[in-house]
Amino acid sequence: MLNLGHIVYSNCYPIHAGILTGKIPFPFKITPGIPTELNRYLIEGKVDVSPSSSIEYAVNAGKYLILPGLSITSRDRVMSIILESRFPIEELDKKSVALTTASATSVVLLRIILELFQGVIPDFTTYEQGKEDPYGLADATLTIGDLAIKRAAASSLPHVYDLGELWRRETGLPFVFALWQVNYRKNIEKDLARLYDILIISKQYGLSRMEELAGSGADQFGIPAETLLQYWGSFSYDFGPLEQKGLMAYYRHAAELGVIDAVPDLRIWTRGE
Repeated sequence: MLNLGHIVYSNCYPIHAGILTGKIPFPFKITPGIPTELNRYLIEGKVDVSPSSSIEYAVNAGKYLILPGLSITSRDRVMSIILESRFPIEELDKKSVALTTASATSVVLLRIILELFQGVIPDFTTYEQGKEDPYGLADATLTIGDLAIKRAAASSLPHVYDLGELWRRETGLPFVFALWQVNYRKNIEKDLARLYDILIISKQYGLSRMEELAGSGADQFGIPAETLLQYWGSFSYDFGPLEQKGLMAYYRHAAELGVIDAVPDLRIWTRGE
């Protein structure tokens, strides 16, 4: 039986809501986790399909297929990937910057923004989001997910940067944070086709019921319904030519940093092949 990964943050909810609420029959397993956990589960084969960090696809080039028509992509401001800083971003050279271990894609995105776009090289440290509190110690801190949405609204630090907005300002492109990736084997093809069809139905269900889901999800995620609606409205959940262009630009910058060996080809799953 196939196992589907699920990002526990609210950004994934519109796509999986039909499955999670039981409105759409789902004959497979589902495993929740934060992005870095799901990356690990996917490469280890503990999940077969997952919305997984876009950098994971490139780091393990050739290991995965990408399901078509599905992504978590910010058009501009993303709201849930923020850098809180005591200094303007261009003054962070040799300053301490704390990176959450919950995300892989966002860490590389921040490095691109700081090192390539701003020309600064900070002193990076890491922390476990939700368990450690670096905000009073580091000069700047990267936070992701629902916690970032809440912190951005009440940050005590003088500079709060939205990484999706900074990327868009520099490149003019959307930013792909996650792709539905498959740890593919030929013996899963029949079940994978069935799972994919369910995901597309669940996506249609969720995107057509955003207000309803925001109302029911406000208590679940601890975020006001109107904020959830604004947040979900900032995303493209598709994976068309513009999203792919943004993703390839990210991979080129990641290769420039030496994070990945080369820019990978996009291997998109096609039914029956």
